[in-house]
Amino acid sequence: MTLADRVAIVTGAAKPDSIGHAVALGLAREGAHVAVADLYEAGFPGVTRALEATGRRCLAIRTDVADPRAAEALVSQVALAFGRIDVLVNAVGGSWGITPADLTAPPRRGFVGLTNCSPEDWRTILSVNLDGAFYCARAAAPHLRASGSGAIVNFASVAARKGIAPGSEGSSGPYAVAKAGIIALTKQLALELGPSGVRVNCVAPGVVLSGRARRLMAALGEERGPEGGRAVVPLGRFATVDEVAALVVALCTDETGYVTGATIDVNGASYSA
Repeated sequence: MTLADRVAIVTGAAKPDSIGHAVALGLAREGAHVAVADLYEAGFPGVTRALEATGRRCLAIRTDVADPRAAEALVSQVALAFGRIDVLVNAVGGSWGITPADLTAPPRRGFVGLTNCSPEDWRTILSVNLDGAFYCARAAAPHLRASGSGAIVNFASVAARKGIAPGSEGSSGPYAVAKAGIIALTKQLALELGPSGVRVNCVAPGVVLSGRARRLMAALGEERGPEGGRAVVPLGRFATVDEVAALVVALCTDETGYVTGATIDVNGASYSA
């Protein structure tokens, strides 16, 4: 097990059928103890059972990553419980809604761009997608430096590279901007943390068949979504959460020990920068 007895924090991992959930399970299967940070407390019993079934420890903590004090409290609690932090995966995020109620609410209809979004839209989407990754990384940095094999993986999106076309639904202009910021955040953190042996990388998925995406397609039809449907994907299908999670887990292991500052596309060749 390449991550035996290391300790990982995965944000946004409590929701079933999410990428974060798949990442947390993948890390546990590689031997890591995992702290799950999420606002979706209803998912805590399920994710705890799934992770503990691998023989690893799990700690589920209600956390609003958009609050810097909450991010600091999360890191302190994990460090106290496990004695170390080796991995941070910033998987929490959202393009149209962030709260636990959004798991069951229908997706917002209509195009949300930079010129027609409200200040509340802008602040909410940037806070959870970009600010949250910054707050968690800043809080975890001293522990990752002390680890000797620290790793951070952030999540961007194909939207960061090409934007969201007007008329698209299910995503937003602020989301594209936030995910572009994640790419820059990743590069800067890699430069600052590299001398301490901490690696920082980013994955940029296209459409992934999470529970959230399935609800979006059911409500809108995939042709109205932001990425244009399966027809624009050379592989002819969308990604599964497990396919994305496998890459994230690999980036947390020593086998990828010379990879840092990179943003890796996971989009079936549907877009290349």
